[in-house]
Amino acid sequence: MNRVRLIWLPSDSELKIQRIAKMSAHHATEPYVTPRIGTSKAKTTILSRTRADLRRERKLPDGVGRHSRKVDSALPGKHTRLLYDQLPWKEASVLAQLRTGMARLNGYLYQIGAAVTDECPCGQAKETVEHFLFRCVKWMAQRKEMMLQCVEEKRGNLSFHLGGKAASDGQKWIPNMEAVRATIRFAIATGRLEQR
Repeated sequence: MNRVRLIWLPSDSELKIQRIAKMSAHHATEPYVTPRIGTSKAKTTILSRTRADLRRERKLPDGVGRHSRKVDSALPGKHTRLLYDQLPWKEASVLAQLRTGMARLNGYLYQIGAAVTDECPCGQAKETVEHFLFRCVKWMAQRKEMMLQCVEEKRGNLSFHLGGKAASDGQKWIPNMEAVRATIRFAIATGRLEQR
């Protein structure tokens, strides 16, 4: 339904809108003038463009968060906030270190110049989040509880253990908080991510 709202303005008042209306009326009454019609945009077009702009604005830049994107293909997303809101500060801090790759592990510390080598104390490989969580022989005893929390096909899946969405996960995916908590308990039990 269209609505028109009329207001009465005295002829002696000089408002900007009155000047514009007068000029438009004079222009429209000149001979051989075609009327100026503005292009009206559909609400859906405006809405879809606004949504696209918001998606571009919220998207992580290409050079940023390589490790985070490997862990969670749904970044940035609402599930991330839900993950951290459910955890106490210390556990959220540990999870953030593991999800971003900016953990107190030699692989990252060496990269920023805070460690002499990127090698794991076990001496078998570069100390990355993946090596620390799944392969390092130094933490076999602490790792048992974490591995009991996951089904066979998710064992060793970094995304699953850190509450991220893997490319193989479907649309109705939700993070497995039991596996996330077990992973955090493992990391805390090792003491490896504590301040040095």
